[in-house]
Amino acid sequence: MKIDLGLLGLWLAVGLLFSVIVGVAGGVLAWLSGQRPAAAIIAGGMAFGGAFTLVLAVIGLFLAA
Repeated sequence: MKIDLGLLGLWLAVGLLFSVIVGVAGGVLAWLSGQRPAAAIIAGGMAFGGAFTLVLAVIGLFLAA
């Protein structure tokens, strides 16, 4: 399955939205577990970064196929 290059921007936008949702959920869960707000924001940022890296890797694999 190849990704149409015309739809690449749409796939990146969907991946970015997914990553933001994962980051917010990670930050909220960290805050609810008792971490200070600054540490919860950092945890959410790390979750966002990991999810977006995974999304970019998956898109890259589809482009290489």
